[in-house]
Amino acid sequence: MTPMTTQPYVTDESGASTHSYVDWPAILAGTIFALAISFVLTSFGAGLGLSLTSPYRGEGVSASWLAIAAGIWMAWVMVTGFGAGGYLAGRMRRPIGDAVGEEVEVRDGSHGLIVWATGTVLGAFLAVSGAGGLISAGSNAAGTAADTVTEAVSSDYFASLMLRGSAGINPDTQQEIASLITRAAVEGEMVERDRDYLAQIVAANTAMSEPDARARIDEVATEIDTAMTSATDAIEDARIAGIIFGFISAATLLLGAVAAFFAAVAGGHHRNAKLGFSTVMPTR
Repeated sequence: MTPMTTQPYVTDESGASTHSYVDWPAILAGTIFALAISFVLTSFGAGLGLSLTSPYRGEGVSASWLAIAAGIWMAWVMVTGFGAGGYLAGRMRRPIGDAVGEEVEVRDGSHGLIVWATGTVLGAFLAVSGAGGLISAGSNAAGTAADTVTEAVSSDYFASLMLRGSAGINPDTQQEIASLITRAAVEGEMVERDRDYLAQIVAANTAMSEPDARARIDEVATEIDTAMTSATDAIEDARIAGIIFGFISAATLLLGAVAAFFAAVAGGHHRNAKLGFSTVMPTR
């Protein structure tokens, strides 16, 4: 096996053809390459995310840990995707004849940053249009929690529960009870005068005595409080997960910019030194 020789870093671009400082073909090639790699890794990560969740209560990881796991995977996706795209852009960039020394590194790295910026804008567009998996999942967490509250505190269900045992439920009576339950859910508790009034309504529409009706009202009110507590906990978990996911997403995007810059500088180095891919992936 012949030893591989490494040529020195050539930073003089004198004598090269003159054209725009921004080499858009190289940038677009790097962006497409970065998005393709990111799509593959994100699809693989979606499978891992499904393996961490469970439709059964009490199983699977919490929303906060799921956001952290998604953030770690997203960091790997950003570094790998934009690193590869930045390297390709730096490697394919056509040199300009008026740059020497550190200016060459700056121009190569700038092309990596533009690859990152272009990919980020396209990714944001896809997320807004519904094609972005991770970002749309994080932004929909609050909406899912709100739906949980609506399902947890169903005024019609608890109204029918209070009137259970009645020969025939009057829709107007059920609607009146439901409105009082909704008010209690909004205020966080059911006041005493509403409890007394509901006990009278239940006693008048069922075969129960007023003390028994009041006991049923208190029992149902306890169930409402329990449902509200569970729903509030779900909202808090979703809020914390959203905050964690938001910070991690911003941090990983910046990490992708750094990876794209230095990968493009490395690509420009290999281009000027006329090094092959064996430098990046050594072969025996």
